[in-house]
Amino acid sequence: MEYGKNEGVILMWIWIGIGLSVLITAFVTLLILRYISHVRKNKRKASVLIHKMQVEYGENTLYLQERDRERLAGELHDNIISRLNLIRLNAQGRDMHELHLDLKNSVRHIRELSHHLTPPDLSKIGLEDLVSDYLEQVKTNIQVQYFPSIQAPDRIGSPVKLNFFRILQEVINNALKHSDASVITISLRISERYLFLKVEDNGKGFTPGTGKAAGIGMQSIRLRAGQMKARYRFTSEPKKGTRFIIIKHLN
Repeated sequence: MEYGKNEGVILMWIWIGIGLSVLITAFVTLLILRYISHVRKNKRKASVLIHKMQVEYGENTLYLQERDRERLAGELHDNIISRLNLIRLNAQGRDMHELHLDLKNSVRHIRELSHHLTPPDLSKIGLEDLVSDYLEQVKTNIQVQYFPSIQAPDRIGSPVKLNFFRILQEVINNALKHSDASVITISLRISERYLFLKVEDNGKGFTPGTGKAAGIGMQSIRLRAGQMKARYRFTSEPKKGTRFIIIKHLN
């Protein structure tokens, strides 16, 4: 009789164990299903977000390209072609020195446009030389102070050179067009660990988030900085000039 009672208790505990196992399995299965559903939902959200960013990036890129084409067309029509036409119309009766100066200025403007479109072969020229050559052209419009500190010139690849160069062009172009500055100061440092660029002007400055700070040029800077994983910052106050700093850590 005692044996039958013990057997009943054992069977009861076996069924309790089976029931608990079923409940635990069901609970774990539910958690797994909820986790899979959560992951799938996040993947869908991420996919939508990535697609949206790709569309916006494509639209911004096209917009920037069209803006550059329009600017180039305007420069060619209003500046270069007009200068050459004046040289052609006024060639007779002018001395060679004046013609030489006019042609020299036209060549300089064409060279500036060329730099904006396609810089020299980046694999054959250092960033410091590229910047120095560009600043020689800028000096015709404003006083420029350039302070390079180059410790590791071979640490920079062509894509980074191009992005840094384009960012420098955009910042200086904004200063020339909007700041009313008389001096621009550029500091460039290249070390084993980082690439650093600082551009300062003594102009009228601007209020962050408006005008100069919110334009298409700033979108271009943001996109290029993002492409090479660099950090940048504008600091400015009205009538106190503008400072731009960008830094990229080198692997």
